[in-house]
Amino acid sequence: MKNLNRLLILLALPLICVSCIVDDDENTGLQDAVNSPIGVGFSASVALESYFEDIGPITKEYPVNVLGGNSGYLSSTDLVVNYDIDPSSTATEDAEFSFVDTSGTLTIPAGSSFAQFPLIINTGGLDPDMPTELVLNLTSVSGDAYVSSINNVLRITFVGCQSTLNNNTYNVVTTRDSDNAVVNFGTQDIRITDPNTFITRSTGLWAVGAIAADQGLTFTDVCGDLTINAQNLCQGTYSNQVTGTGANSSAGTVDPLTGDFTLKYSITFSAGDQTYTSVYTKL
Repeated sequence: MKNLNRLLILLALPLICVSCIVDDDENTGLQDAVNSPIGVGFSASVALESYFEDIGPITKEYPVNVLGGNSGYLSSTDLVVNYDIDPSSTATEDAEFSFVDTSGTLTIPAGSSFAQFPLIINTGGLDPDMPTELVLNLTSVSGDAYVSSINNVLRITFVGCQSTLNNNTYNVVTTRDSDNAVVNFGTQDIRITDPNTFITRSTGLWAVGAIAADQGLTFTDVCGDLTINAQNLCQGTYSNQVTGTGANSSAGTVDPLTGDFTLKYSITFSAGDQTYTSVYTKL
């Protein structure tokens, strides 16, 4: 009987561990979107545009979405969205970027769920040493619609400096800040997915393959400044949110002399968020 009890406890432990990782689904208090006012907003809050040589002007598009409303989320009339450039922007019009339409408005056609915001990237105008940023604000929208307060800003960073973090391997040590629990993961590499965008091999204290097929988190390196934008844990396997702990999701910097870097980020849990510090020492 004692052996049976031990066996049952061992079988239950993985279930307990997994339940600690995955957020509970909570529907209480959600508003019926079909009966809510029509909202509009950017589909993403940040964008990274990296070019390391002059290949001429490139047109990129950023979706502005209908986020809710009557008649299955869509409007029966055109929605005219007004926007402006935030004073905090450091990018210069006609240098790093140019507007396709200079009217200061964007129209979401009646019956459509989104419209594309086009922008011309002047690849020959990007600074090879210093990133610049265009900050766009959605300010108002026609009719009975409203601009979402959490989707009204898009930050576009223009990068002319190319990161080479993926060319190296690192000794990785991660600490959970709340109790100083430490895991030395040993040697790991960094995978590149897009220019200046990378995926690690581990997140938190979980070793490779411990809770998902991919344990990594995605981060960007913009001229040595590291950012972890909000993302689901383990490349979307879990709903827990992983994000950098600094302003605008900043997570650390790269040492220009040694190539070492540190990522500081938080993970949301139903029992309370946890913060982690991962130190990458170049080998």
